[in-house]
Amino acid sequence: MNTSCRICGEENSPEAQYCSNCRSRLSMDEVATGETAAARRIGFLAGAGRRRVILWAVAVAIVIVTGGWIGYANLVSARSLPPPSSDISSAPVAGDWPMVQREPAHSAFAAGGAAELAGNVKWRFEIDTPIFSSPAAVGDRLYVSTGDKRILALDAVSGDLLWEHTVLGPVNSSPAVAGDLVYVGLRDGRVLALNRETGEKRWDFQTADLVYSSPAVYQGVVYIGSWDSRLYALDAITGEERWNYLTGGHITSDPAVNQEVTAVISQDWYLNLIDLATGKHRLDFKLASASGSPTIHGRLVFVADERGVVRAIDWQEREARFEKASRRLKTQLFAFGLTDSLPSSKGFVWGFRRPGERFVGTPAVANETVYAGSASGNLYALEEFTGELVWSFAGESRITTSPSVLGQTVFVGDESGRLYSIDAITGELRWEFVADDSISSTPVVANNTLYVASQGGTLYAIE
Repeated sequence: MNTSCRICGEENSPEAQYCSNCRSRLSMDEVATGETAAARRIGFLAGAGRRRVILWAVAVAIVIVTGGWIGYANLVSARSLPPPSSDISSAPVAGDWPMVQREPAHSAFAAGGAAELAGNVKWRFEIDTPIFSSPAAVGDRLYVSTGDKRILALDAVSGDLLWEHTVLGPVNSSPAVAGDLVYVGLRDGRVLALNRETGEKRWDFQTADLVYSSPAVYQGVVYIGSWDSRLYALDAITGEERWNYLTGGHITSDPAVNQEVTAVISQDWYLNLIDLATGKHRLDFKLASASGSPTIHGRLVFVADERGVVRAIDWQEREARFEKASRRLKTQLFAFGLTDSLPSSKGFVWGFRRPGERFVGTPAVANETVYAGSASGNLYALEEFTGELVWSFAGESRITTSPSVLGQTVFVGDESGRLYSIDAITGELRWEFVADDSISSTPVVANNTLYVASQGGTLYAIE
């Protein structure tokens, strides 16, 4: 006689140990009757229907909750902060160079001619320790941070000391001037704002580690990185924190800023693109090790790394949620031979590669050309929109500074102490100046004078 399953009512052969329908273990002493089997089947089907309804309800609830969470996260990430208390920027007017690389986007370009500059020393200011920062030039004053623990204001015409502000250690951060304030980062972890007329402290902000990064001030906000791996956005007038963004590595890079994003390189070797209004992630891009900072020009961000590559990346691209995980999966599939090509990195536009080269510093952009220097002593000029080589210039030794451009002249310094004046269109040398030691700061050109510092502790004014 058949055995009836006590769970679902299915009739099974007497020798069966498990139900052929629901796989439950059969009890051999249960003898099926027609009424019993039918009742069990009805009960089982009704319970199965209830279970399906419950499972569908749970699945729908998960979808709704997940969708709601993603929607809420997107809404939060798109939410803008209240406006800052001012709209001051370290944006230059004609003749000024108010921050590293001249302006928040880091182009290091000033319109005008450099034919009147001949490479002659106008004055020099000397200290006993190296100067690693680039001066900021606004009006008739220079502002420079030094290795002997000072922030200085100098007369731009004579080189005379106007005021000094003593700090606790050597300073690598280059000053930025906006409104009536001078901003600079310190090795004790502070970001400092000084009155630019007197040198008196207006405010300071404490990060969690050293600050080597140089600030950019844009539309009332100071952007600066710290060794604590965070990029900070501070109100330029009050010093209050608006947001901070945690990267995957220490930050020594100087942030570049335009109207929508700020770009900074962290020492896990990612270029981080962050939304200005919200402080949220827009895009990150994997690089090799890089000693310089990004430059933004038009729709592109330019970065040069120590593996011999200059890249152009579209900052308008946004990384959707889970997109990075999808690219990682596609990369693994390629590694196993399951796809024919590697996935392209989001935002990539072009790359210029020179195997064996090590690019140093921050690219300059002018004349629809990107200028980047290398540790081998070469300066490369690349077409801005394609990355094609326009020309290269070979110096005497390792280039130690980022290039700067005035009109159709490029200035760059090297380890031998040579400052080169190079035709920006042809790459031909115009003149060179030899300092007392290795050139240690990016050249600054303001009011028909070039300012550059040396490892030997001398700041030169050259005309």
